[in-house]
Amino acid sequence: MPPPTHERSGRAGRLDLHLVATLQAVMQTGSVSRAAVALGVSQPAISQNLRKLREHFGDELFVRSGRGLQPTPRMLALRPVVERLLHDMEMLSRPSEGFDPQGAELEFIVCMSEFVEFTVLPRVAAEFALHAPRCRLRGVRAHHVQLLSMLERGEADLAVGSLVGAAPSLRQQRLADHRLVCMVSAHGRWAGEPPGFQDYAEGRHVAVQRASDQMDPVSERLRLSGIRRNAVITVSSDFVAARTVVATDALGTVTRAVGRQLADLFPVRLQPLPFDAGTFTSRMIWHERFQRDAGHVWLRKLVEAEYRRWVQEPQALP
Repeated sequence: MPPPTHERSGRAGRLDLHLVATLQAVMQTGSVSRAAVALGVSQPAISQNLRKLREHFGDELFVRSGRGLQPTPRMLALRPVVERLLHDMEMLSRPSEGFDPQGAELEFIVCMSEFVEFTVLPRVAAEFALHAPRCRLRGVRAHHVQLLSMLERGEADLAVGSLVGAAPSLRQQRLADHRLVCMVSAHGRWAGEPPGFQDYAEGRHVAVQRASDQMDPVSERLRLSGIRRNAVITVSSDFVAARTVVATDALGTVTRAVGRQLADLFPVRLQPLPFDAGTFTSRMIWHERFQRDAGHVWLRKLVEAEYRRWVQEPQALP
């Protein structure tokens, strides 16, 4: 027995972008009324679009839960396709020549480590407020293995960090070379005299392993220098590492720029390493399809300038 006529015609029909935009708006707001405000249409228009979408997909897509609408499994499966389609349409809508940040209404998504987001993103946001007041900036964090697919699908425009082991297919640009220092408690045994080589080799260490890195870049840099730490504590954040150093009197190893910021926030002191560990590189990476996009070029130049300004600010050498 054939299915009802309205379901057959719904599935056979094509979706226009207004319907796709409705899916994203309801997903983001969890409300028909808020979705209507976001899209600048009436609530009945959103309700009618949802009815058409439910007929098209043969699924409820959203169900009421408490005071909001929650996506069904089918809608969750559709979400990355919807976001990629709308992102690509936004790309097609951008002017082919030049980029006017004052008049642009775009969202830029940047994947950063927690500390880079803390130090650099507010600086970039300040520039947005002055020069691109109608654009939106969103910082996200992602596991290393997700990063390539996020850039490919347009779920992130740019990634910033050490990004050791990043896919060679991605475009990348060097931002800075970082020297390492030893972070110790300002009230601990190493506050006066820096640890010697034997102290460092045999001491207890706090290591940082971020989700956005395939490997701990500090440990990798030390390994290349023939140094292996006794990392008895591993955390996912430089902020947690600083507090742990204070609480345990263990040793931490950070870049000089990061350590300087942490010393402003926590009772830690920076000491020189008892050996030359060389430097490691931070970079930003992006997908090839954004290489010549004028808005993306503007974003990259802005992030590069603010990152390098942060790194190059005057600092006392440990």
